[in-house]
Amino acid sequence: MAATVTKAGPYFASGEISFSSLRTNFKETSSGSISASELRRNTSVTDRNPIVPDATENASISTGNNLAISQFRNSIKYYYITQTGTNTNFDIGAQSWNSNLNKNILKWMYMNGAVGSSTSSAAAILSSTAHNLTIDVSGSILGSGGRGGGTAGAPAISGESGGNGLNINSSGANNIVVFVRNTANIYGGGGGGERGKTGANGADGTCNEFQDTGWHCQGNAAGQEKCASGFTFCKPGWRYCCITQGGGCAVAWWYVGCCRTTTKLGGLGGLGGKGGNGRGYQNQSGSTSGESGSPGQPGEICPSGNQSGENGKNGERGGDGGNYGESGQSTPNTGNGGASGRAISGSNYSVTGILNTNTIKGLYNP
Repeated sequence: MAATVTKAGPYFASGEISFSSLRTNFKETSSGSISASELRRNTSVTDRNPIVPDATENASISTGNNLAISQFRNSIKYYYITQTGTNTNFDIGAQSWNSNLNKNILKWMYMNGAVGSSTSSAAAILSSTAHNLTIDVSGSILGSGGRGGGTAGAPAISGESGGNGLNINSSGANNIVVFVRNTANIYGGGGGGERGKTGANGADGTCNEFQDTGWHCQGNAAGQEKCASGFTFCKPGWRYCCITQGGGCAVAWWYVGCCRTTTKLGGLGGLGGKGGNGRGYQNQSGSTSGESGSPGQPGEICPSGNQSGENGKNGERGGDGGNYGESGQSTPNTGNGGASGRAISGSNYSVTGILNTNTIKGLYNP
């Protein structure tokens, strides 16, 4: 991590101060005239190219008629900060601007290193009021990938939204420009995939159970048997029973068994697979695939050993996480895939430079 300050200046730390040197350093021309009125410090925040800018280092330079050449001692023309190395959640406004961010001196924030975020916060942010600031990007600014639905810390079903790359929310700002070089990677994070739908439960079934009581003649003691708890007499039949009635045989009816009908529950459906994580700073090369659903549970078994309740259906596969700047995949579940993060978000800025699918992924216009 490094953020280095440089300046066009300070000028005239010692020695003579001539009008020609003032013309060279501030009007930036080696010929022609320069007047005293042109050398007054300009404090207008809407002026995009002041000759003598307003800056903390230039506070002694007069804005009125009491201008003196000696006031230019240690004065500056431009201000630069260069970021290198790796940072997370980089705050542009918190850098060493020496209170110049809201003044009209032309300033450059060079983003040459790698900046990212593993949270919903943008990888780089500017929330302070700024004027005449160019954010010059040749490195990477990567938003966080949204977590898949059902994964640790994410919603139970819906995928998380991807994080923004660069957020500019500079109230009252003037002339903030994001300049994109051909080596830049300004990417919004991909949204997380939605969790797969839980599988359908298996249909309930019935068991028809039978207990044979045997054949018994009506009136015999053995014929007084009762069905076990939950069973009722069923399957009436008949046969000749020789019951002595005046020396002959009589026909007697009797029940031949006991029956019971019970419901057996179908198996529960399997859980849907977790959604895949979106592509982002914390997931630059890992998988974005959703997980397979869990198998359905078996249905209940009849006492005979035959299955009656159907097996539950397998859970559905989770949706894939989105690539940089893309939404997560939705499934037939009740939520949705996470929205994509923006490459650049906010207001009061413009974007220029090399703008293509390699340098920017995600929305970027204010």
